[in-house]
This record gives sequence, C-alpha cells and structure tokens, in this order.
Amino acid sequence: MNEKIKIYLADDHKILRESLHILLSQEEDIEVVGESEDGLAVEAGLRKTAADILILDISMPKRSGLDVAKNIARQYPELKIIFLTMHKSEEILADAFESGAKGYVLKENAFEELIKAIHTVKEGKVFVSSELAPTLLHGFLSNERRGKDLSVREREILKLLAEGYSNKEISDMLIISIKTVETHRANIMRKNNFKNITELVLYAARNHLIEI
Repeated sequence: MNEKIKIYLADDHKILRESLHILLSQEEDIEVVGESEDGLAVEAGLRKTAADILILDISMPKRSGLDVAKNIARQYPELKIIFLTMHKSEEILADAFESGAKGYVLKENAFEELIKAIHTVKEGKVFVSSELAPTLLHGFLSNERRGKDLSVREREILKLLAEGYSNKEISDMLIISIKTVETHRANIMRKNNFKNITELVLYAARNHLIEI
C-alpha cells in the first residue's frame, strides 16, 4: 500500500477545521497529522510535524496565511501549500501563488474540490477552484498590478493594526524593530491615503483582512 499523504490543517474556525478533518480522514490515502488556529502556531507546528501538504487559510490571526506561506516555502521547499479561502479577488489570487502556493480552493467549494486539489498538487501540478480559472488567466495575461498595492508584510501589519495591536506588540510578534513597524505603518497610510486608524480598520474589513 502506498504511503499516505500527510496533511496539516490551518484555519482559525474550529468547526470548519473539524469538518475538514472528518472529510479528509474518510480517504484511505490521506492522513491529517496536525492542526493550528493561527499563523504563528502553524510555523511552530510544522517544525515538529512532518507533512506533505499544508491546507492554509489566508485570513489567519497573528500572522497572515500569505506571510506564513512565504516563510514555509522558504524553509520547507518540498512542502506543498494549498490555500483554502473565501477570497476571490485577482490581487489576492496572484499574491497567493507569488507566496509559494500550489493550490487555491474556495471554502464554498471545499467539500467538492479539496480532495482533488490535494491529489493534483501532490503530483506536482497546480490546482485552482474552477470558478476562479478565468480570474487566474486574466491576471497572468494582464500581469498588471496597481502601484499602491501593499506588500505581503504591509498587509500583515495592516491586519494587526486593524486588530488593535500596538507598534510595540507588532514589533514583538513579528520579531522586527519598532522603527520598521513605524515605517511600514507610514507607508500603509500613505499608499492608501488613510487619514486615521478608523479608515485603516474599515479598509481591512472591506478587504476581508479582518472581521468586524
């Protein structure tokens, strides 16, 4: 019998995680070897647990899925990443693959597509939810990104600011200097013409970086 595909689940919604665990456990060739509910815990968990594929949400507490993916892709190049998310925007889809992901599945299609995505990615191919195929094609053909787009790090800091963390707390959490946090914060405010933190929070909510 072939060795099972080892899956690590990362999503902050406990009920969804449990449902996915049940779904995946029904497959003879798949084994769930670990779970995490925030971005920092994912990276810590993968240091202790060998996995073939990471199923990762984009909107994660403490550290965004996009930033986790970049770190994981750098540290564990053999580990395949599949984003499981509700985000449908062309910008985030492009960011996902730039961060190192090999698959992108919409949560609304998870029970129909996730198993297929796992097998596709395990074979070294790329999987995208069928609903997003036209978006992906358009993005690659146009290859144009708006000048004011935020970097992965800026988006991560924006999310933490919107969640109410102070510059010092963000500095400790991301292991960067307070000065670096302040620089990123200034760039975020400038790029988007935010006049105050309230506008920043509303932007984060509109773009599904946080839930309010």
